[in-house]
Amino acid sequence: MATEIWRLTRERYADSAFSGEGARQHGGRFNSPGIPIVYAAESLPLALVETSAGLERYDQLRRYVFFRAELPETQVSEVEEDDLPEGWDRHPPPSQPQRMGDRWASNEESVALRVPSVVVPYSYNYLLNPAHPAFNSVEVGPEEPFPVDKRLIPER
Repeated sequence: MATEIWRLTRERYADSAFSGEGARQHGGRFNSPGIPIVYAAESLPLALVETSAGLERYDQLRRYVFFRAELPETQVSEVEEDDLPEGWDRHPPPSQPQRMGDRWASNEESVALRVPSVVVPYSYNYLLNPAHPAFNSVEVGPEEPFPVDKRLIPER
């Protein structure tokens, strides 16, 4: 059985969308700078909301593309919200969940780690470890342009 995941990224980074380079450079909620992690979502709508949370304007999505990918369920570990340290969902993220993700990546426990979304309750994101020996088991589909509905862009 396979787990389907979605990744939304700027078009100019499409070629490196699954390298973890952006998170390696800047860090994220579940990784410190220096640790490559690919952030993906359980659905395209969740990927959209997660991405939109970091944008100044919705129309910036015109320069985004998305990918659908699949990975073997046997390569997915899970973390439940109750297992996360208090305050894991603060912004900016505290260091405890970053250290937890760093440990998961360095121990190569699995290709992917399913974690709760901060932005959308009862939804989940997936961290992918591009350094994992089985990372090539992730089947990435073709890059597709992200359609931006004009009704969601305010008139100027």
